[in-house]
Amino acid sequence: MSRKWSFYGRSEELGALLEHLRSRKWFFGTIRGRRRIGKTALVQQALTTLAADEPGPARRLLVELPDSTPADLATVFGQALRMEGLDQTPGIRHPIVNLPEVAWALGALCASGITVLLDEFQVCHRGPLRGLPSLLKAEVDRLQNLSGPGGLILLGSVQSEMEALLSDRQAPLFGRRTFDISLGPWRLPTLFEVAEAHGAGAPDRILTLWTLFGGVPKYWRDYAALEKDDTGEAWISWAARLCQGLFLRTDSPLREEGTSLHGRELRRNHLAVLRAVARLGPCPHADLQTALPGLSLGPYLRTLTRDLRLIERLSPVFARTGHHRTRYVVSDPLLLAWLRVMQAARQAARIRSAASVAKSLVARLATLEGHAFERLVRDGVEARSRAGIGFRLTDRVRGYWNRPRTADASIELDLVAWNEEDRVVRFGSCKRNPAKHTQAACRKFREQVGRFLRSAGRRFASWTNQQVLFAPRFPVAQRAVLESRGWMCRDLADMRRGLVEANRRGSGPGRISAKVTGDD
Repeated sequence: MSRKWSFYGRSEELGALLEHLRSRKWFFGTIRGRRRIGKTALVQQALTTLAADEPGPARRLLVELPDSTPADLATVFGQALRMEGLDQTPGIRHPIVNLPEVAWALGALCASGITVLLDEFQVCHRGPLRGLPSLLKAEVDRLQNLSGPGGLILLGSVQSEMEALLSDRQAPLFGRRTFDISLGPWRLPTLFEVAEAHGAGAPDRILTLWTLFGGVPKYWRDYAALEKDDTGEAWISWAARLCQGLFLRTDSPLREEGTSLHGRELRRNHLAVLRAVARLGPCPHADLQTALPGLSLGPYLRTLTRDLRLIERLSPVFARTGHHRTRYVVSDPLLLAWLRVMQAARQAARIRSAASVAKSLVARLATLEGHAFERLVRDGVEARSRAGIGFRLTDRVRGYWNRPRTADASIELDLVAWNEEDRVVRFGSCKRNPAKHTQAACRKFREQVGRFLRSAGRRFASWTNQQVLFAPRFPVAQRAVLESRGWMCRDLADMRRGLVEANRRGSGPGRISAKVTGDD
């Protein structure tokens, strides 16, 4: 039975934010993270908590800055003041019609003990709004020694622009922050908790939602609004209905999300490279060059990886940065699903019924889940170690692949994880379909582990090595057979065991290494 949407995870970030909001000394902080990651939800939860603890008139103002002109920003700011009844705050000069007057009003609000939150602050890195950070610098410098409540918090969703505004030594606001909260995707224990609470606790449901959403809270909330309870239907019909409701209908909440993620300003060659990586990835530079002949890839890949962070560079374990075996992948799960599956399906839904298109895309979604499952397993191994459950890591989980001259020398390992202190190394083979863990596939996996231990992994040759088969769910009979042959088998039920409970106890982020409390 599903339940009403709640505030999930983020306990550490919420505690840190509340500590500053309750402070009796003026502060200047930032909350950063990609779109849809939950910055505003975190602020709203903090304000709700404070309102319950401190009855009385609101002493906080949240303004979403428009990507527009200075005059329009001043209008939006003035409207927010009036809406919250703060337009008569002492020191504010009316009318507010330009950036200097906005900055002065912000200073007056903060001096009066009010906390001001400016959302989408990255727009101040662009065109006509570039002058606002310099104007805010004067106010921040004037307020920094102020005793009493109040503060300024900047929220931003474009990481590269926020860094340019706040971390560049030449930026007006450089070195003035008293705190910085960076939000990433939900951790896997939170995802397990949310999935179970909202009718998607079955392993095949979890994998599908992970493939589509990763750990982005807004998308999970869209799912929860659509899917009230687990009806128990077969995965194929459930997945088709899910995609139809979220992406293909005219009122679907994620109908335009893929286009928004890569930005409407991304054109021509940048978009061509992004699409090629989505189609081919994980792929090496050589494959991209073959797919896009005549195009100098370097500048486009730098922009997409470093500035926009839409593409991620993956290197095999022990390979140096920039190694010729580097592979490129689209970093955002929903954007990858959009480019690989949903965009073409949405176009097809213009001339065919959404229901029929949804049925036809399920096979492509299943293929995409195969790649996503490897990422889920790696995250799960790290999450369990972080919580002090099972196999203890002393380094990040990675994969390994080579570029052999002959096929019989190839090595492709989905997972390589190790414990330096106990001298134990673990290798993993991940299959979305457990039936693909055949005797031939297992034999090939064992051979590739042997090649790795004789080449790049020679340092592990004398260590205890464990070879583990992973699947979303192992049938009882198959698991018994594989384990009788000496294989370790792990599925999502094994991965989940103990994680949600540890998360609810407030297990926060820390070093990867943790005490062993289990035998898996």
